[in-house]
Amino acid sequence: MNGQTNRRRCLVLLAAPLLASSVALTPALAAHGSTATEPGAAPVAPSCQLLPGGNRGPAGGASYKLHLGGFPANQAVRIEGPKTSLQVKVNAKGVLDRPGLSHGAYAVSYKVAGSQQTKRVTCATAPAQKPGGGKQDVRVTKVEVVILTPAGTVIDCAKPTTAEFDGKITATGTGKVRYYWTFASSSTPVSPGSVDFAPPITGHALLHVVEVPPQPNASTVSTFVTLHLPDQKQSARSGQVTFTCEKK
Repeated sequence: MNGQTNRRRCLVLLAAPLLASSVALTPALAAHGSTATEPGAAPVAPSCQLLPGGNRGPAGGASYKLHLGGFPANQAVRIEGPKTSLQVKVNAKGVLDRPGLSHGAYAVSYKVAGSQQTKRVTCATAPAQKPGGGKQDVRVTKVEVVILTPAGTVIDCAKPTTAEFDGKITATGTGKVRYYWTFASSSTPVSPGSVDFAPPITGHALLHVVEVPPQPNASTVSTFVTLHLPDQKQSARSGQVTFTCEKK
């Protein structure tokens, strides 16, 4: 009888530490399996990318957008890049888009919550856009040429003179429209150029002045010009501008 009692006491003493260990491990295991994070804790991988933008950039060149993601909510960050030093905040989702930047190397730095440690993220950079590259969705709706020289202007036809015209291009959307002029019946392109369209810009005026060669024995001198848009395969011819030769 006493032997059985002693054996039971030994079993109880051996089981007690095991039960205590089991109880003590339970909260630790629960904490280890939890996915909750403390407010303001830095995410695993903040990122930054410089991407092509849709609007004209500084000095009329290509535009780029800086995209930040994965930062702590409402985190203050400093953006450093070409002619750029900005102190801004990401939104509640840890995201920020900053458009209208030039191409180049950018980096973002921020202080870790609860410490003075500063972290720095180097931004991935998209290749530079070629001039005239990017999305071109411009649509020309009208092209015309207006005569600015008053009709019947009297000149000395033995001397060269000038005639003035105003080309007008109307378009919608965003993009670049190239143009050139031809004079009278010549097909040789002169005065080439381009104009940029982006809302709210829907029209451009192009002053064009041409030199009219002398015709000493004529009583009148007439000429015209044509405005060409090679990419759109459109053109507009002016009316005849006519000069009256002064009598001698």
